[in-house]
Formats: sequence, structure tokens, C-alpha cells
Amino acid sequence: MFERFTRSARVAVVLAQEDARELDAREIRPEHVLVGVLQSSDHALSVLLSGYGLTADAIRERLMRGSGADQQPFDEDADALRSIGIDLGAVRDSVARRFGADAFDNALNRSGRRKRRRGHIPFARSSKKALELALREAIHNGDREIRSEHLLLGILRGADEKVMELIDEHIQAPQLRGSIINLLNEAA
Repeated sequence: MFERFTRSARVAVVLAQEDARELDAREIRPEHVLVGVLQSSDHALSVLLSGYGLTADAIRERLMRGSGADQQPFDEDADALRSIGIDLGAVRDSVARRFGADAFDNALNRSGRRKRRRGHIPFARSSKKALELALREAIHNGDREIRSEHLLLGILRGADEKVMELIDEHIQAPQLRGSIINLLNEAA
């Protein structure tokens, strides 16, 4: 299937893997593919998406603010320490005020607690589904190649809960879908 991807769509998949790696994710999820699409989209798609405030920076910031697997170890530690009267959130804030905003997380990285993933990161089932749906969107639209627009349509059609929440913060999915289809029709 990847041989049918345009250069920007291939780049989106590579960037999705890099995003997952940077966020220490165990698998490439639809939100990582979304970030990849936002980073690699051509001018017309980029203008359309940024008009809604849907940018790679906005989504990455939201992802980094604490969600998913990266936050889980902190939450588990915080719960355990809270049971003996220690507020880990307050400790983190105190460390940040005294030593800098990233000091707490950097200490975790140095201690070996969190290591950056290396090598292959597998696609989550929901991401595989979004890629398959992108192919279906291209076929349905009569296109011979899979573009970033099709990847985005596949993500929307896959309706992964987390990625839909991220998108809905900027634009409702049906409106975005219509705008992308109009963009594809104009390009044809």
C-alpha cells in the first residue's frame, strides 16, 4: 500500500514514528499520524488546517501536556505517595521553581526511569485502520495515489476517541471532512 503514497504522505508516516518516539509512546497512534500529516502537508492543506487552528504545534503541545502512557508512571507514583502524605505534584512544582521547568523530567531521564525508545515502533490497531481507510478514501475519490488529505480523511473516518477530541477542540469533524473533500475536488 505504501507505494501508492505520495511523498508528503510517506513523510507524514515517518514523522508520526518520530513523534511517537519523542513522546516515548509504545506504539504509533492516530494522534501521531495526525501530527505527521500536519507537519508534512502541502501548502493548500496547511492553509486550510491552520485556518482552523489545527497545527502540529497545537496538537503536540496538547499531547505533551500530559496524556497517555507518559503520564501514567507519574500518576501511579503520585497516588502511591499521596497515600503516605506526600504530594508529588507539589514536589514537582517546587523542583521546577528552584531548578527550572524541565528539571524534574530531566532527572527521570537520567535515572533511567524513562528512556527514549529506539528502533521500530509498531502501529496501533487504530492507526492501521486509519491508513486502510485512507486507501479507501482515495479509491472512493477516484484518486490513484494516497495523499495527506486521504490520511486525514482516514483518521477522521477511523474516529479514534483521543484524536477526535484533539480535532474537535479546533473544528467539528464533519466540517473538516467537508473542507478536505472540497480541497481534493478543487485539485482534481
